[in-house]
Amino acid sequence: MGLRIVLLLLLSAGATLANSKNADSSLAQLENSLIDKPECKELRSLCAHIKQTDNISVLECVSTFSSSQLEAVPDKCQHALWLQQRIILSDRWVNDQLVPQHCSTQQQQLTSCLNAVNLWNCIHERAMRMEHSNECRAYILRAIAVFFPDFDQLGDFLIGCGSQVEQLECGRLNLERRSMSQIETVQCLQETAADSLDARCKAELSLMEQQRKDLEFFEACGDDWRRLCGQEPAGTAAAFKCLVKNKADPTMTRRCVEKISQRDREIGKDYRLSHGLAKACKDDIKLYHCRRGVSEDKQVRLAQILLCLESVVKNGSLVSAECQTEINDHRHMLMHDYKLSPEILSDCADDIPKFCADFDKAQAVRGNAIGNADNGQVIHCLMEHARSKRRKDRRVTAQCQRSLEKLIKAADVGEDWRVDPVLRRACKPVVDVACRDTDAGEARVMSCLMERIGTPVMRPDCEQALMLIQYFVARDFKLDPQLYKHCHDDAIKYCRAKHVWDDVNDNQMDPERGPLILPCLHRIAYSDDTNLALRKDCFKEVKRVMRQRAVSVDLIPEVEDECIEDLSMFCYDRTQKGAEMDCLQTNLEKLSPACKKAVTTYTEEEAEHIELNPVIMSVCINAMQTHCEHILKGERDNGDMMDCLISHKNDADLRQDLKCRAAIEHFQIISLKNYHFTYKFKTACRPHVTRFCAASTTKNEVVACLSEVMRNDTIRGQRHSIPKECRQQVKAQLYQQRESILLDPKLANACKKELETFCGDEKGPGQVNNNALECLQTNTQRLGSSCHHAIFLVKRSQLSDSGTDFTLVNTCKEMTYKFCNNADSEHLLDCLKSYKDDPLFDPRCHLVVVNRMIEQNTDYRFNPSLQLACGKNIDRYCSHIVATAQPNEELNGMVIQCLKDKFRESRLDYDCTQEMIKILQEQALNYKLNPLLQNFCKSEIEVLCKANQQSREHGMVEECLKTAFLNHKIINRDCRVEVATLIAEAKADIHVDPILQEACTVDLLRYCSNVQSGNGRKLRCLQVLLKDQSKAMDQDCRMKLQKRIEMFRNADTVLAQPPENMEELVSQVVASPAKRFFFIVLIFSIGMFFLMGIFLGRITKRAINIKNK
Repeated sequence: MGLRIVLLLLLSAGATLANSKNADSSLAQLENSLIDKPECKELRSLCAHIKQTDNISVLECVSTFSSSQLEAVPDKCQHALWLQQRIILSDRWVNDQLVPQHCSTQQQQLTSCLNAVNLWNCIHERAMRMEHSNECRAYILRAIAVFFPDFDQLGDFLIGCGSQVEQLECGRLNLERRSMSQIETVQCLQETAADSLDARCKAELSLMEQQRKDLEFFEACGDDWRRLCGQEPAGTAAAFKCLVKNKADPTMTRRCVEKISQRDREIGKDYRLSHGLAKACKDDIKLYHCRRGVSEDKQVRLAQILLCLESVVKNGSLVSAECQTEINDHRHMLMHDYKLSPEILSDCADDIPKFCADFDKAQAVRGNAIGNADNGQVIHCLMEHARSKRRKDRRVTAQCQRSLEKLIKAADVGEDWRVDPVLRRACKPVVDVACRDTDAGEARVMSCLMERIGTPVMRPDCEQALMLIQYFVARDFKLDPQLYKHCHDDAIKYCRAKHVWDDVNDNQMDPERGPLILPCLHRIAYSDDTNLALRKDCFKEVKRVMRQRAVSVDLIPEVEDECIEDLSMFCYDRTQKGAEMDCLQTNLEKLSPACKKAVTTYTEEEAEHIELNPVIMSVCINAMQTHCEHILKGERDNGDMMDCLISHKNDADLRQDLKCRAAIEHFQIISLKNYHFTYKFKTACRPHVTRFCAASTTKNEVVACLSEVMRNDTIRGQRHSIPKECRQQVKAQLYQQRESILLDPKLANACKKELETFCGDEKGPGQVNNNALECLQTNTQRLGSSCHHAIFLVKRSQLSDSGTDFTLVNTCKEMTYKFCNNADSEHLLDCLKSYKDDPLFDPRCHLVVVNRMIEQNTDYRFNPSLQLACGKNIDRYCSHIVATAQPNEELNGMVIQCLKDKFRESRLDYDCTQEMIKILQEQALNYKLNPLLQNFCKSEIEVLCKANQQSREHGMVEECLKTAFLNHKIINRDCRVEVATLIAEAKADIHVDPILQEACTVDLLRYCSNVQSGNGRKLRCLQVLLKDQSKAMDQDCRMKLQKRIEMFRNADTVLAQPPENMEELVSQVVASPAKRFFFIVLIFSIGMFFLMGIFLGRITKRAINIKNK
């Protein structure tokens, strides 16, 4: 490294020495008059009129030549004239010629200028202070008049290329007398030895070429400049910017428009042609190495410089204010006209005429020139055809796609909405209304616009332009300034993001890995791992971006890239906010495997984080603020917000908010497709689903499977296999299913016909409303087989756990709070049963409770308490009934009837007996709870007990039937037998006869309090009292007891049947009131048989003895 520096210093010193020697030799050669040189013999005739032949006079003569006369001067003479002008500009000429010969008296004043930055400007200033008659002053002015017209700007050129001009004899005159004098000289160098020139000279030539183009530009646009931009100095960067801004002005000349477009294209290829940018950012470009090793004579594209400078700002460094202003102006220019981007011109050459020909033709017509500005229309057209959901034949090429990505990044449109002219035109009315208080820059206005999508203030053209920009922003997290600013460090730490905004090793954007950064940050944001945590500001930005991206699948690359074909097949007409994702979720079963996986993953995240559901976020924000404000203010959601909305969707305010309610229910329906779509359920139950329900697919199947496991554990009285957290989630899901038949698709499909036939009145606008399930349960006996089986499963589920019974829980809220506030939700029905006859009990709740009790008595499987208490007795006495039962069909009370028979015989276990007493008590108070009685005695109830039926039921119908039985008014044998059975049951325990128990309460407490319940002991105590005249009984009790005794005798007669085997015979004898009589008869019979045996034995023995004799 040190050797290289030494060599460079030596070469530099050598070049300086050579220039010095060349200048000395040239000065010596030109001490003679130019007019005497052989190569300039033409000057003798052309300047014959001059009196003096010194070189200043000759140059004055040449300055009067016309363009044709100058062109006729030979090249060698032109070189000599050029060389003379250069020598006059040197400080040696001033020191050796000017001062000694013409300004000796002003020597001190002039020699002090030799150290000035600009020698001749200093000399000119000193001369202007001299008297007008001063000879020195006159000579100085004569010398200045023959200089190059732009001598004060040629210092670097003469130093860098002076020696090469001399060696190649390329000095040329300014033939066209333009303000830029070295055009012909530069042309000679380029034509003669362009490749052999040193780097410094090449750089100067490049700069001169730029100046030449500037000159030509302002020559072409002179009239337009004076008319449109006269306030800006000619030839300045400000004047050029002004003309570019007025490019679409209809009064601008075609020639100027063409020059502007040509200049734009050249600026795109070489940033140095934009003098404002090159000058303002010169130091920053050098400081931050934005040329990236490119030599000064080489072109560097505008996009490269902008990306470099923007990267500097994004990475926390600063550029000068003037440079930042230029950057912003050029970002706007890039989006204004696609022709400023050489990559777009080359890589999209075929795509522009194919897809955007109308815009290209329109701009030509507007400006009457093919170079007129398109105001960003072509770029937006290409962006529209770059979207993945376009058909392949209607999409731009991959090369064009990459160039568009690079353009969006270079222009940094995501940072400032005003950079894109299309977006600015379309969205300015929206910004003026909805975002007028939002500060510009750092994507704040862009974020504000994204939040307004789907609201009344948003305009269609603004939304379309905004979504096109966001399509590209979503695919590179670096294009969102706020996200990049707050999450850069976390992205590097957790997601392998690149360290700098614009990586010098990147030739293009990285769309394959770019979209993965944001999903990675999102996963880290909600990770349960305490070692993985985003900073607070980053967490907030990730939530914002994910929420804004959710409005369209276009902004979710990880889904769109996998679902291109599925979107075109199923969702081509879904354009509303969030509609495409909704469509994919609705058609989840039909999607391709890759798309299904991507949509499933996203829907899981959506269930966990409500901000990812744009529909709910837009229509339910008021409900969130009213009912779920504590969750809204919290940082993490974890499914709490959706649970909160579901729990409140039946509140009065949400019943009026149809849009929000519909959005919540729609998500509930979507969640049925996969249990993973309900975050809390998934979290609590995933291992148990794997263990018990691996074959289940939909959430309802999983819930039904886990519910069956829970029910079986309850029936068997064993420890639950499923923990409490999961059981609570299963109950919550069952509760939601019972809310609406739409949330149970399997049931809805099985009962489709029945819903139309029996529940047409329950059908609301567009859907079956919440009462449809109750309607189906009421019409159970009329349902078809498949619907009947489905309803059976529903009944078994909700009667096994009252907390899942939506109708019961919601209808009985007040009664639950009043009577059962401390009761477990699982046993809510049991608690409400106890209070249902309270005078203050709500009639609507009473009806629901009674209906549930009726359903329970149709099948023992609907009564978990009965199954638990009587399981062994059912297996022992009623197994033949259970064995012949059809799957998922009610047994119509047959098992309960079997248990009732054994109850009368006092053969049940204690726990089962107590449970049967409860059932028989309830049946006695309400005949509807006895399905056999209701079936066999239907006509008798209608005819004989109609008055009692219409009054509030409290055992009056059953009492009416018993009275009719006693009075022999019941003709139907089945009904007579069933009523006799009811009467006989009361003999086993007085508690199953609530009418008699109520009438005799005082006597039971007074005389029979010490008598143990069961086996008819309490009733026998009362019968004893009835015979004992010494003890006074309550008159009502006495009358009802006497009536019951008579009923018992009649019932025994009806129920008496011949025994089919010895066991039944013994049972009947033991149970008979005349069992003592039967015992005496049996003893007498045995005695008589014994005596006869003895007598007959003696006779037989005597006969044998006689025979033997």
